[in-house]
Amino acid sequence: MLRCVLSLALSIVIGCAHSRAPAPVSPSSPATPMTPVVADVGPAAPSESPRPSGRPWRDALREGRVALRLEGFVPARGATEPLVDAVLFGDFTDPTSATIAAAFERARLRWPDDVRVRFVHVPMPTRPMARLDATAAIEAGRSDRFWPMVDRLFADPPADRAALARAAGELGIGADALAAALDGDAHRDWIDADLARARALGIARPGVGFVNGRAVPVGADAIVELIEDERDDMAELVRQGLPRVEIGAEILAVAATPSPLSAPSPTDAVDPAVNYAVPARGAPVLGPLDAPVTIVIFADFQCPFCARVQATLATLRERHGDELRIVYRNLPLAFHTEARNLAKLALAVRALSGRKGPRAADAKFFAFHDLLFARKELGAANWRPFAKRLGLDPKRVAKAATAPAIEAQIAEDERDAAAFGARGTPSFFVNGRPLQGAQPIEAFETLIAEELAKARDFASNDPGGAGTFYDRLIVGFAAAPRG
Repeated sequence: MLRCVLSLALSIVIGCAHSRAPAPVSPSSPATPMTPVVADVGPAAPSESPRPSGRPWRDALREGRVALRLEGFVPARGATEPLVDAVLFGDFTDPTSATIAAAFERARLRWPDDVRVRFVHVPMPTRPMARLDATAAIEAGRSDRFWPMVDRLFADPPADRAALARAAGELGIGADALAAALDGDAHRDWIDADLARARALGIARPGVGFVNGRAVPVGADAIVELIEDERDDMAELVRQGLPRVEIGAEILAVAATPSPLSAPSPTDAVDPAVNYAVPARGAPVLGPLDAPVTIVIFADFQCPFCARVQATLATLRERHGDELRIVYRNLPLAFHTEARNLAKLALAVRALSGRKGPRAADAKFFAFHDLLFARKELGAANWRPFAKRLGLDPKRVAKAATAPAIEAQIAEDERDAAAFGARGTPSFFVNGRPLQGAQPIEAFETLIAEELAKARDFASNDPGGAGTFYDRLIVGFAAAPRG
């Protein structure tokens, strides 16, 4: 069903088509596969079908999308002229990637002629099995078993190399060939090229999916439901004259271009054992100002990982009480098209609530923050009911969000994030100690215990003075790696 003026403000993800395309084999170079597969190497060729003058559908395709230009070889299966082009930036050890993959399968079975799926490897370096799994999947493509291996690895991720070998054996992949590929990192060029593709689109971690350039929502049911809506909307545009073969090219023509991540270098690295002097002054605070442990979070209101970790943070606050405070800093990612606006709105809520003092303003900010992260569709931007629920006039909030000071605060957050190596969300600093991603609560507890002991030692000799306890604590911490 078409939305008003076909604005299509959905966040949708991926489905697989029922038809079986040839699986990839390892390319001699990442952009040159040795065997052809269904793959996108750029905008579709112009259709020979007659088309009306102008492009009346472009306004309908413009809103809420990013241009996913995936040059070169990318494995694909499904429809050759899809209504829905789904892309997963995945890691076989990542639960979010597995959830998206499960939604792909449901959609593949349901809409075999309308959905194409593409897969980009983004193995996390901190997960020992991630790169091995990616290598095994590519190796399986040599014998036309790439997609069966993808499905197998997501269904039951191997815990070690022996389990990986058993999984490969179930699909008839020779143990000797697999061992040679794993030992020799045989598909390094392919995997590194995929990581570079992700970075070029501003993607720092796996579990990121898009449908026709729209970021995915949270949850398999929501993904499949929104895929259906996108499929219906594209079918309607085709009826209005958009050549089906040109859907992808038209989206690329009007969608926003994401900002790439800078190439990593040794000087960018942050050491998890080091306490960095990550600034917190001026940002929204939840918890006692003089708590001995401060967690600074860089987050994005459209990020499903950020939404997922909120329950963990709430549990930590319950457990640690006045010993812990949370400082929120904005890092809206380029491929989340609503994230920057939502960050501005949240800061506007804070600014409009400051008459009763900074603590009241911060409380209102975090109330709005909680409502944003609790919404079912993280891509949806219907924030006005949330403002009303908090007793604020949405028109005043929207106007306050345009203030230059708010944009300047977000820009400062982004600069500090880049300086301290926080490229993805959520990124945490526990008394300056870096922790990346939606980690299990045990990872936080380990750092909190270590930093609480250090803070108590510092407190015994703290002379007091200006600022919070954290402001004084970080004076001796390490400077930003990128200055």
